[in-house]
Formats: sequence, structure tokens, C-alpha cells
Amino acid sequence: MTVIYFASFVLLIGNSATDLFDYYGVQEMHGVNRTACVSRIAEGGTYIDGFANYNPYDSTFIELPTPFVFINRQALHGDHRDITLLNHELMHMSLLLHQWDVEHKEEDIITWAEIFTNLIYTDYLYEKN
Repeated sequence: MTVIYFASFVLLIGNSATDLFDYYGVQEMHGVNRTACVSRIAEGGTYIDGFANYNPYDSTFIELPTPFVFINRQALHGDHRDITLLNHELMHMSLLLHQWDVEHKEEDIITWAEIFTNLIYTDYLYEKN
């Protein structure tokens, strides 16, 4: 798994959805679980294409330990759909980091997600790998 620490979140790029559970050493988190994951993969699916959420050890819902964005390499297609998946997860993260304050921070939320989508797509998903 590729792990990149940014100031406000950690980016996890796994080869399979099971990598997310293995990284945190948990059997379940935020409504998903490893057993269902393994079962879905055995059926030919990915179970988790991307996921953005709090660190599973953070019961206080604060930013420490840092929240994560997970991208599953098995879900990547090598085309525009990868940008859409990445932006989707980064929009979730941006909402979290901006305290879901769309009323006052709408432009900041969208711009943050756009900046990180471009950065991660070019520097970590394809150009550097």
C-alpha cells in the first residue's frame, strides 16, 4: 500500500480493499467490514472503490489522528473515471475538513477538492508510479 501523509489527512492507495482493513488492523469500520470485503472480492467485485472517513481509532471525531482517503487500485480504469473517483472521495474529505460548512465555505470546499484531485492524480496515481 502506498501511504502519503498530507498536513490534514493521509492518502492510502491500496491494491485491494482488504489493504484498508490491514493498514488499520481492524475487522470493521464506518459500516464496512473485512468479511464482506473478502466475500465481494471472491465474487469478482472491489467492495470499496474509494473511501474517505475518520481514522477508525478516532472516537471523538476530531482531526487527530488524521482522517484518511483510500483509493483502491483495482477500481482504477486508466481514464477519466479515475479522476471522478478521486474527486468524489476528496470532496468528502474537503467537507469533513471544512466542518461541512457549505453555507459559508462552498468555494473553499470545492477548490480544495479540485487542487488535491489534480495533485494526487498527477503526482501519485500515474506520473510517479
